[in-house]
Amino acid sequence: MEDEENAVEILVSNTEAAHSPSPIRCCWLRLRYLAATSIICGCSCLGVMALVFAIKAEERHKAGQSEEAVHWGAQARRFILASFVVWFAILIMGPLLLWLLSYAVAQAE
Repeated sequence: MEDEENAVEILVSNTEAAHSPSPIRCCWLRLRYLAATSIICGCSCLGVMALVFAIKAEERHKAGQSEEAVHWGAQARRFILASFVVWFAILIMGPLLLWLLSYAVAQAE
């Protein structure tokens, strides 16, 4: 009876371990695609760094080093976000500064 209970506990724990969420919280291929997109549609220098970190994260994941993969993946996500933020800031600030300049010139005349 005790052996059967131990076997059931081991089976339940193995089943829970198999279905437990992975500590890695991202899709590596999607991370690489976002990094490539940030090169094209964002600030390219930050996008290149994001792509480098995404590749490092994917290689660490393939090597089984999950903690390092999560670290490099987080760095890649930060650079992807920074790339898009800088690009959008330039897109918004450029016309805004031109409008401000034309307003200042009009007020000076």
